[in-house]
Amino acid sequence: MHIRVIGAHLPRLDAQSIESFIANDIAEFKAFMGARIEQGKSEWSVDEVNERALEIAEELRSDLQTCALFEVEVTGNTSRFHASDFSNPVTGLCGWEPAYLSLDGESIVAEGSWVPPEIESFRAAFYIHEWGESGRIVGPTGELNLLPFTAVPARLWRLAPYACLD
Repeated sequence: MHIRVIGAHLPRLDAQSIESFIANDIAEFKAFMGARIEQGKSEWSVDEVNERALEIAEELRSDLQTCALFEVEVTGNTSRFHASDFSNPVTGLCGWEPAYLSLDGESIVAEGSWVPPEIESFRAAFYIHEWGESGRIVGPTGELNLLPFTAVPARLWRLAPYACLD
């Protein structure tokens, strides 16, 4: 298997994109919870939903200021592939919220936490928390060379959305 980093992104480089992502995420949360309340499938009140929405927004804002998003290209995969096998050896934190994409990076090829061995070539996008200046990334084939960090591309905000740590 061959793995190479094709993107290294810091959400904090684009405050406007963070706020746009948060606004969309909160709108979806409120709509979902509103529908559940209306259908009698939730005991939450509208006030509780609004209170939780404010908390989620703050959690997202805080996390997106300190994480990094990586996009790697994988070719020659022959086993179950997990983005959680990537980590920053400085902090011990591993890949989070993976998105498994086509080689052109424009569509999802696998849902869930892993890619089956039948998918030999793809991209994986994943976050690593508490990314600092001295961060390094190690994967299943060893340490990877990082590219200069850039802002998160719009397609990755859409295809590899961030979710707060539980």
